[in-house]
Amino acid sequence: MNDITLGIVIPVYHSTVSVAELIEEIGQAFDTVCTYHIYLVDDGNPQETALWLKRRCGALPNVTLIRLKQNYGQQNALLCGLIHSQNCHYVATMDDDLQHDARTLLHLYQTIQNGYEIVYGAPLGEDSQKPFFRLTGSYMRDLLFRFCFGIPSKIKVSSFRIMTGELVREVSSQATGFFYLSAAVFCRPRRAKTCFYQPRSRRYGKSGYTFLKLIKLYGNIIRFYSPAAVLFTSKKRRQAMLYEEVPENCPESKTIMVLGGSNCQLHAVQRARKEGHRVILADYTKNPPAAAYAHVHRQVSTFDISGCIEAAKEERVDAVMTIGTDQPVYTGACVSSELGLPSVLEPQKALAVTNKKVMKQILADKKLPTAAWTLIDRDAGKEDLSFLKGPFVIKPLDSQGQRGIFKCEDISTTLSHLEETLSFSRCSQALVEEYYPGDEITVSGWVTEGDLTILTITDRLLYPDPVHIGICIGHRFPSVHMDQYEEIASISQGVASAFELKEGPFYLQLLIGEEGIKVNELACRIGGAFEDVTIPWLTGFDILKAVMDLSLGRKVDFYKWKGFRCDQVKRCAGVQLLFCRPGTVSDLTPLEKLKELPFVLDCGYNYQVGQTIPAALNATARFGHCVIVGEPENIKESIDEFYRTLQVLSPKGENLASRLYP
Repeated sequence: MNDITLGIVIPVYHSTVSVAELIEEIGQAFDTVCTYHIYLVDDGNPQETALWLKRRCGALPNVTLIRLKQNYGQQNALLCGLIHSQNCHYVATMDDDLQHDARTLLHLYQTIQNGYEIVYGAPLGEDSQKPFFRLTGSYMRDLLFRFCFGIPSKIKVSSFRIMTGELVREVSSQATGFFYLSAAVFCRPRRAKTCFYQPRSRRYGKSGYTFLKLIKLYGNIIRFYSPAAVLFTSKKRRQAMLYEEVPENCPESKTIMVLGGSNCQLHAVQRARKEGHRVILADYTKNPPAAAYAHVHRQVSTFDISGCIEAAKEERVDAVMTIGTDQPVYTGACVSSELGLPSVLEPQKALAVTNKKVMKQILADKKLPTAAWTLIDRDAGKEDLSFLKGPFVIKPLDSQGQRGIFKCEDISTTLSHLEETLSFSRCSQALVEEYYPGDEITVSGWVTEGDLTILTITDRLLYPDPVHIGICIGHRFPSVHMDQYEEIASISQGVASAFELKEGPFYLQLLIGEEGIKVNELACRIGGAFEDVTIPWLTGFDILKAVMDLSLGRKVDFYKWKGFRCDQVKRCAGVQLLFCRPGTVSDLTPLEKLKELPFVLDCGYNYQVGQTIPAALNATARFGHCVIVGEPENIKESIDEFYRTLQVLSPKGENLASRLYP
């Protein structure tokens, strides 16, 4: 639940008194209207200006002052502010010289609530306000935007605007090379409007643009954003941000590498940034959601151990961490070992909890209950599986996201899937086990000095596919199997002891059926169903901060939770891992609207308008997520209201969103 309705980004360069006056004006206009927060971006001002801003504005309760190490220009200062403010429901941008007034901003704020993605404020009568070359430049800009982006003549862009938080997240996460906000916005059609206002005369400063600067600016817009951009080869690519911040009051600031940049790891990157650390993101995709928050995005696979080691050395990282995903746990342990860094696990233990061959052998050696299993390779025949009882489940040894997992009714079908299963693995063998019908539950906890404290036990709800099994569509707390708490706790502690776990996060999947409780899989990480959100809300334990501290070599104070029992927690949580019917998204409910629901703790989309949702063959087809919390008497009603609100529309107006469990 985000309580900041409006974020206001103001780049500041060679301005002092006007900024203070503008902040006061904004307060007079918005104090009784909505919650707001001002993000001042000090764009490399001289030391005396920077000190003035810090003393007069930096300590105000509704102001965040972000200081850049050098002058990067208005657009990159805007980008910095957008990244800091993108979780607000709406984000406005204003100049620092009082030409943009707060009363007009209030009108823009009221207008955007009519369903627009962006609303501009444009001055009336600017012919009398601007010199001839600026008028010529504005005219050229308007022609350029009509020619390159096809925006209608009634839309006039300016530096005075308000946008939805969803649009801000989209454009900031895709920022590469040269950045110009309005060009980034109109790379595809938008629901836009321009409101005209009477400008005030300039009281402070003067424009820094010259005619030559305007020509260069418009040339870069053509080069980087127009259809002609494909003709240019640019060396000016953004490895991450084009700016670098000056840490304020962070004597213990470190450089942390986060492995993985999806929505599952987004909170880790945000939290590290909030704690004042320099964040290096390792993710092989071009524009992962978390890249917008990282200082540096290294486009390297989290499976590529040598590539991650090289990146960590080059960035001089102090710690490596991941959450919500399996295989990077091993990568992180190897990187930490190679660089002599603190680590949640040493490489051998990390291998044991990420490679199913090693994992299953330890479970068997310690006589912990599992479904019968074996390993097969490409030379396997029917006789190699004859001692198992069908149906069967075939899995890769070292994959994630339910890739390459199939339920098969007979041996022949199992063997026919072997090649596809191995295609998702770096190993030459696959795991085959007897299918154990029943319920799946997930145990999340924390191990300290070898003792496991269970923080949550949730029902792991699965996508109803008879072949592509194990795809999680939601987690429900409390589990319907809380009456078996003692047995669950005993088996879970047995697993922690079998793997000789001493300190850190614990994540265990158990199967409950007619033959009792059996161990499915173990992981030493925060779960991928946004347990970093639900566990603090349900228990008060900040598990994300604990993992970060452990990665940095800091002691985690867990004393308060020793003896905690999650079967005595009265609160409820329903994590919706959203899936949709296949199709192209033509419109969808803005995230801001979902976040306004009082019971929504967190939500996000993995697909956007214009993208095509594939069939749900594995977890990569997940459309998004929503964490819904409440009390036993109202949680079901809250989930019902969420699904009534959620719309994922196809071009024919059909709602593709699916509710797969009550």
